[in-house]
Amino acid sequence: MDIIESRTWIEWAITIAKFAFCFVPVLYILLLIPMERRGAGFMQDRQGPNRSYIKIPYFGKIRLFGYVQNMCDGAKLFFKEQFAPAGVNQILYRVAPAIPFAIVFISPCVIPWFGPMVFEWGGETVKIAGSIIDSDVGVLLLFGFSSISAFGAILAGWASKSKYSFLGALRTSSMTISYEVCLGLSLMGVLLLVGSFNLTDIVNWQEHHVWGIVAQPVAFFCFLIASIAETGRAPFDVAEGEPELVAGYHTEYGAMQFGLFYMGEYSHICINSFLIATLFLGGYSVPFVTTETMQAHMGGTLAILCGVLAFACLAFLHMIYRYSRKLKATQQTHRFEVLREYQLYKICAWVAAAVFVALGVCAWMFYNPANIAWNGFALGSFATAVGTALIHLLVLVVKSVCFCWVWIWVRWTLPRFRYDHVMHLGWKIILNIALINLVVTAVIAKLVGGN
Repeated sequence: MDIIESRTWIEWAITIAKFAFCFVPVLYILLLIPMERRGAGFMQDRQGPNRSYIKIPYFGKIRLFGYVQNMCDGAKLFFKEQFAPAGVNQILYRVAPAIPFAIVFISPCVIPWFGPMVFEWGGETVKIAGSIIDSDVGVLLLFGFSSISAFGAILAGWASKSKYSFLGALRTSSMTISYEVCLGLSLMGVLLLVGSFNLTDIVNWQEHHVWGIVAQPVAFFCFLIASIAETGRAPFDVAEGEPELVAGYHTEYGAMQFGLFYMGEYSHICINSFLIATLFLGGYSVPFVTTETMQAHMGGTLAILCGVLAFACLAFLHMIYRYSRKLKATQQTHRFEVLREYQLYKICAWVAAAVFVALGVCAWMFYNPANIAWNGFALGSFATAVGTALIHLLVLVVKSVCFCWVWIWVRWTLPRFRYDHVMHLGWKIILNIALINLVVTAVIAKLVGGN
């Protein structure tokens, strides 16, 4: 473990601070719920949640694009009365919702959030891994955690003493078994090329060769479909099919017990998005730039990053000004309230854009640290190592958010599959494609590598 091997207090501090990444999936819930609601409204040509508000002097009713509505819904779930039907297994009934949510805090431990931090401190060379647990079998650990999370749905369906819940639990168990096999086989091609189960090694291989989606495009699509199915999201939500199962395994749950299942599903999306980004999109690595090059030109790298953030602020401002022009041309009764709210967003965006531009100019002109090579790593100051880690983290988050949008896109585009079609897709199509891809990859690797 990193903590036991630490020799200086800075290593202790950073290693302990890395445990904060365990809460990243929980923070993603605050992002994914409004993203899905607004995305659903966009795809169905409607507004989405925008009624709840917070009143601020001068700016009036602030709705934050629906975020206030989500805070109200969360508070409602938290304070609702919990009710258990007669005849349930009390222990399993109450423990089941906590299982998928508890796994959320374990899964991030093996994900490499940034590249290894290498810097000089007190005359010593310090190297700290980018994951909480730098395991040589990180992929297997993640698959094991995801399999355990399915026990929550299975136990909930069995303990509820309801035929609808029990049928939903049976469907969950069969889907988990089916698509776990597909996940493992589709991933084997990448592992065969890299030669390691360590997620950091997989990212390093992609950084110095080619992204996994380019080397293994067939495996990527198989893995993506199997991941969507494993999370139980539409069109694979046959375990929660309302027409035939009422609500599936969580039919007898309400209040925050249902909320735990709900949050567990979104957290599972978050973990799978990080895993896909790590395995097939280079993880934390910046496209077309190696970590060594980035650290050697840290001032320019930070300037480019600040420029990208400033451009994002300007894009947000363009959207607000465009919405304002459209709103002024309408006859909606609440348009003046919304325009006053937009004034607050304009002020914040203009200030943020100015700050990012100033920081970018300062980084470009005044921050040019020196680096030396050490065991294949760029050895520099502590500030350079922290800056590199922050850039890596931001890149990984952006990639994962893009995949989160794919989940939402699929959810509100495709209708629910029939249960036998889901099993047919898993066992007779994706599994065979993954097997063929693995054999072809092994043959090509043997012919090219010669070992």
